[in-house]
Amino acid sequence: MTSLAVIAAALALIPAARDADGVRIAALRAWSAPTPQLIAAAGAVAADTDLLLATPARGSLEELTSALGRLGYDTLPASAFVHAVRVRVPAGTAPATVARELASTGLLADIEADSRVHADRLPNDALLGTQRPYLDVIHAPEAWETRVSAATVTIAIVDTGVDITHPDLAARIARNPVELLDGRDDDQNGCADDLFGCTFVSPAAADPSCGYTLPAPRGGAIDDEGHGTFVAGIAAASGNNSVGVTGIAWDARILPVKVLDCTATGRISDAAAGILYAARAGARVIVLAFGSASDSRVLRDAVAEATDRYGALIVASVGNEGAQRVQFPAAYRGVLAVAGSGLIAEDGTVDYRRPAPFSNTGPEVTVFAPAVRLTAPVPPTVCGQSWTCIEGAPYARASGTSFAAPLAAGTVALLMAQDPSLSPTLAAALVAAGAQPLATPGGRLLDVAGALNKAPYSVDSPGIANGRPGPTAQGPAADSLR
Repeated sequence: MTSLAVIAAALALIPAARDADGVRIAALRAWSAPTPQLIAAAGAVAADTDLLLATPARGSLEELTSALGRLGYDTLPASAFVHAVRVRVPAGTAPATVARELASTGLLADIEADSRVHADRLPNDALLGTQRPYLDVIHAPEAWETRVSAATVTIAIVDTGVDITHPDLAARIARNPVELLDGRDDDQNGCADDLFGCTFVSPAAADPSCGYTLPAPRGGAIDDEGHGTFVAGIAAASGNNSVGVTGIAWDARILPVKVLDCTATGRISDAAAGILYAARAGARVIVLAFGSASDSRVLRDAVAEATDRYGALIVASVGNEGAQRVQFPAAYRGVLAVAGSGLIAEDGTVDYRRPAPFSNTGPEVTVFAPAVRLTAPVPPTVCGQSWTCIEGAPYARASGTSFAAPLAAGTVALLMAQDPSLSPTLAAALVAAGAQPLATPGGRLLDVAGALNKAPYSVDSPGIANGRPGPTAQGPAADSLR
């Protein structure tokens, strides 16, 4: 029997309740070894937190759930992809107090807010524009003279979902060849019926206005907000098909993963689960066009596992607060963090060689990319609702660092298709090395052609055979990544 099972068994012999002062039963402390640092950190939980995320110090999630239940806590299961349990903060109770109580039990390795993550799209910009102003400035047409195909690369859009029937995206959607629509998890990957992606948004975690009733995770990633479809189109809308717009990587595969609800918000635990699902499904590029001001162990671990174990490159937007900081997960090690460019002049034109005033910045930024007046597909169902569509067609124009990130992600897909051996670190380094200077000193602007034409290796010295010193191959701009 594990230590946590022993604790649960002991708790079964005593009342599962607080005393009149709200202090946890003293008997538990005989079994626990609370960490002072964890208790102190728990006291910093934000006052608007409604769900906490508890990572067990030992044992299984089932044992932790049982032990917390004995103590009177209301728990909710997080996704099986995440090794943590959600704990509901009772109405009228300070979240920091509950977090400190949980930390003091000694049952946990970590306790944090299951904070909301927010899509980085700004309100739709009604001014007219076309793709060419921003595609030209990042030299996409020149890059397409070298390569347009990325059919071997899957880009995961971890977002509000993707409209898999959209005429500019239907041919791009990745299909799970093992799964059947039979209500079972045929490939045992944790998501039943995920023929065309997976949703991790549950009724318990979603905004009630969305009206969700089905449990999660489950197959399908229907986009009921539009943000994810827009992001997918920027990265990989079908090119040269006489329909709508053109993505950076014309024929890359798109894997829809829904972690944001109909209000374009979600939970850190669902975001982490979506990242792991995408990485395990073989996505080489994962786009995270959302973020949170909260650092999270659960989210950080998911990013590290996706990158280090599965070889995926995560491309993330830095946020729209105009602050000198990069939001999470873009701030994490190994992530290609994309800031936004685009300054609107008095005559209404956009200078994409200057930073966008709303874009966050910081030392973690890998590259800037256009983030103002981008054009991309949206589901027809959101036209006239959350989006203003172009002449009634399922396309819209919008601004935000959310839409800078998929420009870089499409570039990475082209790079990985050009050289399938590229590691995530080297692919990100090529994007950084191939970038062009911003008009404002201190930043670099995405250059699709520059990245594709950058030699991935350079020889420092002549080779000498028979075991003596030989060539040294180095990737470009090794110090440009965090």
